[in-house]
Amino acid sequence: MQPSPPTAASPLHRQRLTRVVQAVGRRPADVPRRPWESLLVFVLFTAAYTWFGYWLVVQQHVVGFETLDRLNRALMIWHNDPAKLSALGFDYPPLATLLVSPLTIVPALARSLVIVPLASALFAAFTMVVLNTMLRRAGVVAALRVPVLVALGANPLLALYAAGGARHIIWLCFVVTALGALFAWYVTADVRFVMIAGLAYSVAALAGYSSLLWFLVSAVLVGAVLARMGADGTEVEGTTIGFAAPTVYVIALWTVFNLVLLGNPISWITSASDASTALTETFTFVELARRTGELVLFGAPIAIVVLPALLFAGLARANTFALWLGVLLAVAVLSPGFAVVLGLSDSPMAMRNALPVLLLATVGAIWLARSSGSSATLVSALLVVGLLLSVPWTFQAMKTYRYQSLESTFAAALSTGQSQEGARTLDDQVVGVVDEQAMAAFLRDNVERPGSILTDNAQTYAVMLFTGQPDLFFDRVDESDGPWQEAAADPVEHVDYLLLSTGGGDLLSERYPEAARGEDPVLNAVYRTERYTLVSVPPGFRPAAPADTEAP
Repeated sequence: MQPSPPTAASPLHRQRLTRVVQAVGRRPADVPRRPWESLLVFVLFTAAYTWFGYWLVVQQHVVGFETLDRLNRALMIWHNDPAKLSALGFDYPPLATLLVSPLTIVPALARSLVIVPLASALFAAFTMVVLNTMLRRAGVVAALRVPVLVALGANPLLALYAAGGARHIIWLCFVVTALGALFAWYVTADVRFVMIAGLAYSVAALAGYSSLLWFLVSAVLVGAVLARMGADGTEVEGTTIGFAAPTVYVIALWTVFNLVLLGNPISWITSASDASTALTETFTFVELARRTGELVLFGAPIAIVVLPALLFAGLARANTFALWLGVLLAVAVLSPGFAVVLGLSDSPMAMRNALPVLLLATVGAIWLARSSGSSATLVSALLVVGLLLSVPWTFQAMKTYRYQSLESTFAAALSTGQSQEGARTLDDQVVGVVDEQAMAAFLRDNVERPGSILTDNAQTYAVMLFTGQPDLFFDRVDESDGPWQEAAADPVEHVDYLLLSTGGGDLLSERYPEAARGEDPVLNAVYRTERYTLVSVPPGFRPAAPADTEAP
């Protein structure tokens, strides 16, 4: 049979096509691509944060031990004995470590503090690239785009985490990327941006579990936006599923891994480093509201103006995307309080939790500038002023804010220009890495045999990192906890030395407390610092039975 000749589209077919709000198969009008401008923004912010991070971390010794732990795990992926991917562990989101693992391929570079600022500067710079593209799509002129980026980049809270190697910048980078893609989708109606946003959220989900909250809100609101724009049920369903599928897939896969390897499919939630079953402080409703207000006031004050402006524009002016951003910003503001109620975090009111609020408020302000028509320049200028005023305001708050990590020592380093080695944070944690570096230098100079040092890497990770030779150690990652416990019970059959930490939580120090204090008459101390003790294991050594075990 011969095919029938093509006919003109029927009225019903044309009517159906008019209801499709996505642009499929063509690229609608959009701002021209400027790869060189994006590259310039990326290079400049990477250089700025790396330079500032070198001063902060290498010279002032303001460095978080969580960052050193992740970098040591990344080093163990390449250079442990045996080298294996399981060094990632399950207490951190896997991509928070895996994405920075290329920095530790070269051992000489890995043991240098220089890689610490690089571990966050690259992601912070990419965040600025995405924000610059949003500013361009919003029609903000270059004379104001640059001040917005500089003022935001100079925010002391963002600068601390962007230059200090923090993992929070990694997942925030991909959340902002997802928001930038949805921003572009709403402007251009190009469905490809929805798919890009879905992929960005899938990476963010395994870099920081907190990003799942924004993913869920975004998935609901993508469907709501389409419905408001007149899409039929098939289009709403297909687009929402396409957006959500990558993130649902990676979370399902990670859940299966937890089930197979740990026997608990939700271990990635209950055993994560941020999870908490019992908070150290209780809050009444009034106290919770006050603490939430203080977090926003001191960490992201522009949100106080941007949030009501977004909600007003969304409700009073039928600005759907403004309302969508307002909901996301409200979720960012309220999520620390919900973490307190649900017990999902050990530090829900920490000052770092203002970072999502700050970035989402900036994105919201950019959209308000685009929505204001002829007043876009004025709104952009007000954004610059607000960001600039928040710099000294947040800096002063970092000195005294109750719930924090390294903020006070960061402020002290900037105020005095002096090294913070040995200083204490407001929660009485000691800052600095001199002890770790000294012990690592001794081990590099005096130990050669692989696997000859038994240690609990959960407590001595910084020493391992600074040696650049994790293969020297018999650690809990090498052959799992079972063989490690056997070696701890009878070390003479396996190792020549024990590396013990003097702080709490070290399983080896709990077994040999006198050796950790340098007081054991048999396990002689070879080298000691304030935080660590290296003891030799003599031939024929037989440890006494643990105190809680009855002798046969």
